[in-house]
Amino acid sequence: MVTGNFNTNIKYNGKIYHVQTEIIRGNIITQVFDGGKILISRKNPYEDYNSSVKQHKEVEDLVKCGKF
Repeated sequence: MVTGNFNTNIKYNGKIYHVQTEIIRGNIITQVFDGGKILISRKNPYEDYNSSVKQHKEVEDLVKCGKF
């Protein structure tokens, strides 16, 4: 299983938002922050992607590019 924590700052409409995606205990969790406040939180079971993705590297690439 892939593990890790991926962080990105995204500029949208003149504001910078922090996007954090983690793979924890079988779940892929993505949160969008504005000044420390969570605006959006999304949790997906890793298994949903494990069956359709052949290699763990592909899951990591999906997480890094914000597909979750």
